[in-house]
Amino acid sequence: MSLFSELKRRNVLRVTAAYMAVSWLLIQVAETLFPVFGLSDASIRAVVIVLAIGLVPAVVVAWAFELTPDGLVRDSDVDRASVTAIASTKRLDRIVMVALALAVGYFAFDKFMLDPARDQAIAETAREEGRTEAAQASRDAGPPVLAVLPFSAVTDTEDSVFFAAGVHDDLLTKLAKLPSMLVISRTSVLEYKDTQENIRDIGAALGADAILEGGVQSAGNRIRINAQLIDAETDEHLWAETYDRELTAESIFDVQDEIARAISEALHITLISPAEASLIPTSSMAAYRAYHEALIAGDTVSGATTSRKYRELLQKAAELDPTFTRPLALLVGSYALETFGENDPEIVAKAEAVLETLRTLAPDSVDFLIAQTYYTYYILRDYDLALQIANQALEIVPSDTQLIAIKAWIKRRQSDFSGYVETMRLAQKLEPGVDAWARSIIGQLILMHRYDEAQQEIEAFRGRRSYSVEQMRATLAVREDGDLNRLAMETERLENEIGHRNGVWEIWETRFNARDFAGALEALDAIPGRPNPPRPGSGISGRQAVSIETYWGLKNADKLAEIIADARQSIGYPETTGEELGSRLILSVALLTAAEGNPEETERQIRDWFRINRQQDPTELAVNWNLACRGLGMAGLAEAAVACIRNGLEEPSSIIPFIEPHLPFYDPVRDEPAFVELLEEITN
Repeated sequence: MSLFSELKRRNVLRVTAAYMAVSWLLIQVAETLFPVFGLSDASIRAVVIVLAIGLVPAVVVAWAFELTPDGLVRDSDVDRASVTAIASTKRLDRIVMVALALAVGYFAFDKFMLDPARDQAIAETAREEGRTEAAQASRDAGPPVLAVLPFSAVTDTEDSVFFAAGVHDDLLTKLAKLPSMLVISRTSVLEYKDTQENIRDIGAALGADAILEGGVQSAGNRIRINAQLIDAETDEHLWAETYDRELTAESIFDVQDEIARAISEALHITLISPAEASLIPTSSMAAYRAYHEALIAGDTVSGATTSRKYRELLQKAAELDPTFTRPLALLVGSYALETFGENDPEIVAKAEAVLETLRTLAPDSVDFLIAQTYYTYYILRDYDLALQIANQALEIVPSDTQLIAIKAWIKRRQSDFSGYVETMRLAQKLEPGVDAWARSIIGQLILMHRYDEAQQEIEAFRGRRSYSVEQMRATLAVREDGDLNRLAMETERLENEIGHRNGVWEIWETRFNARDFAGALEALDAIPGRPNPPRPGSGISGRQAVSIETYWGLKNADKLAEIIADARQSIGYPETTGEELGSRLILSVALLTAAEGNPEETERQIRDWFRINRQQDPTELAVNWNLACRGLGMAGLAEAAVACIRNGLEEPSSIIPFIEPHLPFYDPVRDEPAFVELLEEITN
């Protein structure tokens, strides 16, 4: 008899199978339960070793003995043909089947129930560890980061509340001048006002190394300010002090100077120069109040930096103390911003007058540098000089996010799109969770066709749920499913759930792009018209443009001709011709001629648009590149449209390859060989 037959006859194989199935099941249970009871991996290894060793005696016993109702009996004494032996064999078969069934059942439970939860927990742990390591690496690699939480009003009096906000704002301004430290912006810390959240959690959320918190109490002509500096990683107090002073502007600023010195000593960083540290911005409490009321208006009034109330309060502060330079710098910024894109001579004159006052008062101050940056960027549009001045100012106030943002915009105007992203990342570090910076970074990465990086930025965003960030997430999802209908539905869902000032425009756009022209026509009702007459060179209004595109898509020739006639009249075309048109007006004329079916004129306008913007405005070129290509597509210019799209994919542009060629604008050329070839290349 062969060895295999003998092993089978003596039930060795059955016993071995049952033993291994039960052992595997025990090991799996041990791996699941032992960690719950705090047992180490060594305990699990011990179980595996014992079970492995136990296999040998189990096989020996199975070879030499037979399990009968009377217990273990030597194999030589058992009649294999007897009912007892046959029953014993069947019993072993049932044990093997039950053991295997349990093993398979547990395997399925572990695979489909426990594994996903375990993998999710492991992934989340890994992400958290990655974020922690990234944050720590960021801290180790750069200067210390400080977060100044809003100061609390110890008593609920109007003065205490006002001075608590004022001291907080002033400290942020003061500490932002420390050259060896970064200070988290006011916007990001305001959500922690009166918070009970743990300091470590706040530090982790803001990416801060240290947290400054405090309180203010005002009574009569006295003010008490207490402050404490806490290590955000260990929750240990690094420094604390209480100041009890007479209520004057000088005493408030003196306290802020002392706090700044104490922080610099506690964090072992370089303090600003003694002359700068001891500078008293104003000795007038009335001017101090007006300035801080302006900052509050800047937070609460729509269009704050150009709002009437904001300017009036800044002007009031400057009138109450003509030597108070910070309100003057902000006034220049407010005026300059209003002129950007329309060059209003009256507003420009106001900005220049305030700038000249600053030059006379404090030509060597950071406030004068800040005002010069605004003026040079927004009004003169001398980007090289504006960058030079901004860098000088940032050497003094390295944590000023508005200056950092302007520096980023300058870099983009200089075609340094990667520099724009990196500069915006610094602003994002100082204002974590603010979607403006995330939106700018993600949008620029998409413009640069770095879609994987843009997706990573979206996943890494830790701020409040943002319409813009979520809408860009939905846009990138088209890479996977190619579904423009889904994008339209997702955009409307986001508008209903979150809302956004541009939401109505994006609803129209995604409906039109999905060829839901009737839905796009319906969306037109929510799109506002231009409130004022068009400025020279500004082109047709956004509502006129989308109306033309909608009726072009609907093939409603009569209505289209009516809107085109109104648009021509509103911009004064064709009376204004040639170089006088300007970039935006050129695109408007190209849209009109494309919708009319005039390909020669459309191609000429688009060619001029590319030539002008390559020389003058790389940002305009990149952002509106898709509009130029769409005009060529609408005009039926297949070769030109294909060249436009191809070129747009080779440099920063608004051409998105998984969306742009599939849009209705290119339907007139969709079956042309050149366009078919382009689609095949992009698809493959």
